[in-house]
Amino acid sequence: MTNPMLSRRSMMTGLAATLLAAHAAPLAAQTATPTDRVLRVTKTPTCGCCGLWIDMARAHGFVVEVTDTRDYVGMKAANGVPQRLVSCHTATIGGYVVEGHVPFAAIDHMLATQPDIKGISVPGMPGDSPGMGGGQDAIVPVTAWGGTAGEAAPYVFTR
Repeated sequence: MTNPMLSRRSMMTGLAATLLAAHAAPLAAQTATPTDRVLRVTKTPTCGCCGLWIDMARAHGFVVEVTDTRDYVGMKAANGVPQRLVSCHTATIGGYVVEGHVPFAAIDHMLATQPDIKGISVPGMPGDSPGMGGGQDAIVPVTAWGGTAGEAAPYVFTR
């Protein structure tokens, strides 16, 4: 003889387990590659230092998508990088522009605090910046622009 309460309880438990599994799979997929950690880098095909910075970005935990272009001026203009803040590669992440060999601690800080700026830059190619001779944890001065930073202002961040 079958107990109707046990059958109903078994059915409800099974339904709950099915719903939990159906919702857990997409959540696991989101956790595996959060979109706020996707760094889209545009660079010229022959730039070796950019490749080193990209390797360090991956080691730091970013998912990196790379696009090579021969239109150096176009990649800067398309992202609104002011001439005096230009460096070798241009990246975008979380609605921000990251120009050049920016320390990863600065990018992490920007993503965590969501400042009202267009982007951050390490102008030129300083020899002690990440990918240019400095390691993955190297810290160099960073400049912000746009929004509350105006045309350019020092970007203060912590590790």
